[in-house]
Amino acid sequence: MTLRSRLTAAFVLVVLVPLLVVVALVVTALPSVFAERQARGVLSAGQLASEVVAELCTRARASAEAAGRAYDGTASEAELSSVLQDLVDNSLADGIRVLDAQGQTAGLAGSAPDAPTGEGCTDGLTGRAGERVQVFAAVRLARSSGPVGVAVAGFDVDDELATRLRVLAGIGQVVLLSGGEPVARSGPVSDQTLRLAAGSTGVSVITGTDVAVSIPAGQGRPVGVLLVQPKVEGVALLPLLGFVALAVAGAGGIGLVTARATVRPLEELTNAAARVSQGDLSTEITVRSSDEVGRLGTAFNAMTHDLRTYVGALQDSSDELQAGVARLGDTLSGTHDLDRILRVVLDAAMASTRAQAGAVLLLSADRSELELVVEQGLRERGVAVAGRLPLDAGIVGRVASTGEPVLGRVGAGPGELQTEPGEPTGSTLIAVALTSSSRVIGVLVLVDRLGNGEFTDRDLSTLRTFTSQATVAVDNVLLHQEASRLSITDGLTGLWNYRYFQTTVDKEIERAARFGRPLALLMLDLDHFKRVNDTHGHPRGDAVLVEVAARLLDEVRDVDTLARYGGEEFVVVLPETDEQGASRAADRIRDAVSSRPFGGQGDLPLALTVSIGVAVFPEHGADAASLLHAADQALYVAKRSGRDAWRLAGHAESVARASD
Repeated sequence: MTLRSRLTAAFVLVVLVPLLVVVALVVTALPSVFAERQARGVLSAGQLASEVVAELCTRARASAEAAGRAYDGTASEAELSSVLQDLVDNSLADGIRVLDAQGQTAGLAGSAPDAPTGEGCTDGLTGRAGERVQVFAAVRLARSSGPVGVAVAGFDVDDELATRLRVLAGIGQVVLLSGGEPVARSGPVSDQTLRLAAGSTGVSVITGTDVAVSIPAGQGRPVGVLLVQPKVEGVALLPLLGFVALAVAGAGGIGLVTARATVRPLEELTNAAARVSQGDLSTEITVRSSDEVGRLGTAFNAMTHDLRTYVGALQDSSDELQAGVARLGDTLSGTHDLDRILRVVLDAAMASTRAQAGAVLLLSADRSELELVVEQGLRERGVAVAGRLPLDAGIVGRVASTGEPVLGRVGAGPGELQTEPGEPTGSTLIAVALTSSSRVIGVLVLVDRLGNGEFTDRDLSTLRTFTSQATVAVDNVLLHQEASRLSITDGLTGLWNYRYFQTTVDKEIERAARFGRPLALLMLDLDHFKRVNDTHGHPRGDAVLVEVAARLLDEVRDVDTLARYGGEEFVVVLPETDEQGASRAADRIRDAVSSRPFGGQGDLPLALTVSIGVAVFPEHGADAASLLHAADQALYVAKRSGRDAWRLAGHAESVARASD
């Protein structure tokens, strides 16, 4: 049995069973009590209509009082009439008149009696205004200075009022009586019914076809009310059975239509769901109604739309991730530029997690603090990031110290992350340690995810994928940089070595020749240094060389090149320096070496001197080899002349005081 058949049968049963019960009640019980109930219903309707008519007196008095409050005895008739017209327009009265103390009309709106026939409306006054019959109330107006007039408000007693009462009472016809005479009626009523009902009170069977109730005017009721309802004698069985058969047939037809209308969208929804399950995300169904089934169809269409959007977003995210991984792989494998590698890592991490800003910080050489290497989007967002951050404070410091990632919303509330001044921050944050060989080398920080959402565990997993590749590349770059540094620096003193000196002096001479600028070269040799090694040992000799290097660094400029030439020999390249400048530099260096003994606390002080050869480009050589040879010859002259002195190439005499 199909769903449509079950729905049709259920609908027919739902309609048929109550209908049969009602028929049984009508046939058996209703005829005996119907007349009595009808009489009570007519009486109840008559009382309701009478109360509504009585309420007209109260409303008329309220409108008269409102008109009286608007009248102060000084307003013009036009001004007052405008106020009264507002009351009439708002259905608070059909007519309002205000009379001054002399009985003259001060304001008028609608139709109202010319003059009051009494005070107040306790009995419900009736009167005529032209050909109209009205229920009206009069209110005397007085101020502290005495009477100022009378306000009269009334409602028309007409066929329109009778019709409203008929609709309100749900009765056949309504007749309104004034002085026992009909003055308004909602529809046709026979003269016989009017004559018999006019002199009676309560419920009466007027004729064989009518039931009527007459409620005369009295205390609180300004007009009488007569209600007439056609009498129902009973129910004929044969027409009733015909009605039952017609109802059953109609129920069956309605059931079929209803079942079809209900099942059809469900079938469409089922077929659409099957297409979606097969991957057709463009499927949509036509919504034909706003009921529950229609809302289900609307929800289905919204679901498929969201699913298409989600799948599209996943595809975009996948494409971004693939592009980021490819870009990251190309960069990691094709460059030793640390700054470029870290920028690519940061860009890829931001794209894959939809972060709006971020930064990469690396541990300093002594692992005492974090140094900001690259950032993106932070300064544009007004976040002032410090160049160096301590390891013992803030979220970034905690991640660098523990190696554990941190993610969440930034704030001061319970469970929120609290940042320190100077570290990257935003409304949301995720920070991951860059780890190589189980050792933290830096921290990757991302802030403010697009859409105001928080970073998720999936974002954390993605970042770990990036950082696992990035840290290997960063470590390789650092090792490459260290290897490069070691290849051009002296392992003992930390100065540039002979290899770096050769490269640098050639470049400096080429630059000096191109721009016609002077250049000087100093060659230094510690006097009698072999005695230090022979007497105190090579470790002490190495310590002396380190201290000599430190003193020499204090005496040269940043643009100068100081290198260890070999053993106890050093060389200095002085760009933009002529003969006089070179002489002054040689004096400073000689004094720096000989002015105080060498050795730390607990060491035997050692007094050392230095001999220096000075050569100037281009006077003493046009290339590196000839210039170096000239300086070496000048150094040899300084040695032969007694040491602790400097000599200029090409001069036999001393140009600096030798120590005596």
